Amino acid sequence: MSVAKRLAVVQQAIFTSAKTDCSAGYQILAASPGIPQCDRRELVVWGPSHDSLLDSGREAVSVNFFPLPSGSFCVSRTTPSGWEYSGRGGHRIYTHCLIASPEVLRQFANHPMLLLDAAMAGGRLESLEVLPARLETLELRQTTTAGDTGLLAQLTAVVSPASLAMLVQAALTNVCLAVRGPVAMPRLIGGLLDCLPVDCRTSISFSTGLKFSMRRPFDLFALPDEPAQQRSLAHRPGLTALDLGSDPVSANLLVNDWARLIYHLLSSGNYAFLSEELAKSRADLVLTDLPVLGLQLLDEFETGEMQRPRGTKTRQSHAAHRKFQKSYSATSNSDASVICAPSELLAADSPEVVTRLEALDDAVFDAIQGKAAALADLHQLWPTLKIELGQALLAESREQYIRYALSIWKEPANIEGNHDPTRAVNALEVLCVLFDEVR
Repeated sequence: MSVAKRLAVVQQAIFTSAKTDCSAGYQILAASPGIPQCDRRELVVWGPSHDSLLDSGREAVSVNFFPLPSGSFCVSRTTPSGWEYSGRGGHRIYTHCLIASPEVLRQFANHPMLLLDAAMAGGRLESLEVLPARLETLELRQTTTAGDTGLLAQLTAVVSPASLAMLVQAALTNVCLAVRGPVAMPRLIGGLLDCLPVDCRTSISFSTGLKFSMRRPFDLFALPDEPAQQRSLAHRPGLTALDLGSDPVSANLLVNDWARLIYHLLSSGNYAFLSEELAKSRADLVLTDLPVLGLQLLDEFETGEMQRPRGTKTRQSHAAHRKFQKSYSATSNSDASVICAPSELLAADSPEVVTRLEALDDAVFDAIQGKAAALADLHQLWPTLKIELGQALLAESREQYIRYALSIWKEPANIEGNHDPTRAVNALEVLCVLFDEVR
């Protein structure tokens, strides 16, 4: 596992309230010159104003993270600082924004908290009483281990593995999530990010202490402690509330395969394997791929692969067939039903057989989607391929496609509450071909 020691250059901006010669109210009062106008406008849109913090005390703080139009990311820290100049009462809200390019954020393992820690360590984010007209760029130096799970191991002493896995599941399956737990929000969100592969961490925007606002569409934010505020949020469409600080979480509620993987690894204390997998570079990996990857790694875990010395295998592992995985993940209504393709899982020794398996994956997937030509291809391909596979691989291949078909039959209703039986009927047609049945 590599350790990176490089100088990271980030832009910065201050968003707060003041009266100037040009305007009055909340605005960007100072910024470094490398921030493009499109990003400056976005910082204003997302910038928190009067009474935006959940906590009204002088020690309140919120860490925030969201993407910017240029492709860079904003990591910001919001605190009270002084009083409103207008005399309307209450603390002035002061937000210090750090703007990092994807390359810079990668130096910090795509972990916003690590970048913020590097800035805080040098006292760079202290509130300024007098703001300069222009800010300089910040130069940060960070030693980062991409798959570091040390903080995660500490967190599981307070938050149960089932609770952390439930947080992972909720973050992966909900568009907008309000959460609270038995530890402070920065630690809880830090633990969530520590459970995600490095290449997926920038996909979730969050705030640890700002009130909900339609103007700031964070994927994840803090659920208020007050019941009245919780009831108010409960009526907002598309928003899910998760309270990990109340009743114990049952592992039986974990249906997302990546969340189930996290639960098994944390419960067994297998941080070494988790660290290694999180640090692997998977440039095209997205959040919707995680159930597929989780299912594959769960299979290794449950068959004892993780307990063997690294580098030993009981079967050959082939590269994942991306079309089968990603297309089904995108169309499925249930992350838990995503199944790996046989071309990925089966231990075929011949490259030609692997190629034929991948062609079979395509034919099966497209036939279930309703493409008549694919079903015809399947009728032609299957009789020859089942002979080439041999009995062991034939049984394994059929098993994988049965699991795939079962996952389709178990799909929940769509958003209108209706079930579409077409794919289920098509899956039955495909199974009849694979099991040499005539319909």
